[in-house]
Amino acid sequence: MKYYLHRDTDVCYGYIRNTNKCFLHKLHSTKHGEKLDDMNFRTLSENDLADFAANVATLLGGDDLVAIDSNVRTDLTAALGTLPATLKAQTAAAAVAEAARKAAISTRNQTRAKIRSVMGRVRDALKAGVAPKTQYDLCGFDYPVVRGGWYDAMDPSNLSAFGYSNGVNRLRFNGNNKLGQVRYEIWRLYGDTADWSLYATTTKQSFEDTGVVPGEYYNYKVRAVAAKSTSNFSNVAVVYGAVKKAVAA
Repeated sequence: MKYYLHRDTDVCYGYIRNTNKCFLHKLHSTKHGEKLDDMNFRTLSENDLADFAANVATLLGGDDLVAIDSNVRTDLTAALGTLPATLKAQTAAAAVAEAARKAAISTRNQTRAKIRSVMGRVRDALKAGVAPKTQYDLCGFDYPVVRGGWYDAMDPSNLSAFGYSNGVNRLRFNGNNKLGQVRYEIWRLYGDTADWSLYATTTKQSFEDTGVVPGEYYNYKVRAVAAKSTSNFSNVAVVYGAVKKAVAA
């Protein structure tokens, strides 16, 4: 569909031939024959601007705009050239690219949501397993505490350990910390040749080491770990074997 300009430009800037509709009617809410104020082609959408320019190019190539010198009209027509058609094509391509961009963003967001979900499951699994702070640090998760804010972990004390013939060593100690602010790391040294290592964590002030070998040496110590602080170790408690041996803390 081609658009043609009125010669009477103080009344209307354009209409569709064989119709009574103004080309810019939808922009100016103006009926054919009514005066338009401050029409600005710079505010047209890409497609409307391409149509507008194509119409002007047609007029420049004809005899309608006799007020413009013929050489100038030729130069202007050449300057416009295929620009209107190019703008149309580029606008269509941009629309396709925008649709693809939105689809890519949607897919990306779905992937990000899935990763976050799995990371939440990993963090929950660490909580369920009462993992020590070191394992949270390895992953980069914040170590969980019930209450927020800074809290200085206090040193546990009075650790005692008792061994039973059923293969269970029972530990008790005084945590000396506010409820919910810390987790307690149970460190163990088995026999007299191994090194100290983190064995378990608990939020309680007692612990049962099951599956031990009665008559063997088991040495224990405890420390408290808060969100941003770690206490000193408690005293060492020993479940002795056949012969009492001294164990360095």
